[in-house]
Amino acid sequence: MSEQSIRKLMMLFIAIGLTLIAIGIYFIVFTDTVTKGGSDGILKIAGFIAGGLFISVPAKIYLTLQLMKYNDEKLRARNNPPDEN
Repeated sequence: MSEQSIRKLMMLFIAIGLTLIAIGIYFIVFTDTVTKGGSDGILKIAGFIAGGLFISVPAKIYLTLQLMKYNDEKLRARNNPPDEN
């Protein structure tokens, strides 16, 4: 799998995670799931939010590490230009 396809996959994971988090927040703010559902409703909402975080946070960490690697390589190339003989 190429680096570009992994990067796109991680961006997709971030989008899915943020969508799950938004669904959990929607349930909290705009529905009566918490009050009418009792502990099951709270667990459902917590599951959406935790699932979204579980999916999106590792993808963000991976993309951050790849960005740091890219910046290090760019900085190293700028500080050590190739010798022209």
